[in-house]
Amino acid sequence: MRRACLHIARRSPKTLLMDPTAALIAGLVAGFAIAMQVGAVSLLLIEASIASGPRAGVAAGMGVATADFAYAVVAAAAGGVVGAALASHESEIKVVAAVTLAAIAVHGLVKLRAERRADDAAPGYDAARGHYARFLAITAANPLTIASFAAVAAALSLDGAGAAAAFAVGVGLASAGWHLVLTLAAGHAGRWITPKIRRGLAIGGRLAVLAIAAHLAL
Repeated sequence: MRRACLHIARRSPKTLLMDPTAALIAGLVAGFAIAMQVGAVSLLLIEASIASGPRAGVAAGMGVATADFAYAVVAAAAGGVVGAALASHESEIKVVAAVTLAAIAVHGLVKLRAERRADDAAPGYDAARGHYARFLAITAANPLTIASFAAVAAALSLDGAGAAAAFAVGVGLASAGWHLVLTLAAGHAGRWITPKIRRGLAIGGRLAVLAIAAHLAL
């Protein structure tokens, strides 16, 4: 989907200027289309929600939504300029992303090993804040995230600062709404899963992040 967005944007001429209302709708559509993809981040969000509960899961989902909104702001402001800049430094960006994700995964595995009890209490503020920061970093480290929004924004011909802002707000609302529903559903489903399985899912999630890092590095 994200690579397809880039391809379409390169071939689509700017034929229609969008007012703020149309830009908001376009942002909502783009935000849902990108957020609802079944990918590694979605699977990790489900794992985090099941393993740590709805509160931590929602925090993680809002971390993803924050990164989506921030990148949508940049994309709406710069559009094709951002996409061109990313394309010219694709290899370097992937290396940085791979190192960042690997560090996140290793830190998570070390933390899990240090825990003495597999059946932890319900996550508090620090746990929720940690999930937010981890998923904000995971999403921000993926170069295809901003490239996708930049491709869509470049193809829309946003009419001024108002339309650009409306597009970014639409993306942020769509991403936050989808990830709120996803993490709440997974978090409440996790109540019927044993602590041992939760710990296994947590380890599996960190290993999945390592796999993403390895894929980006290749």
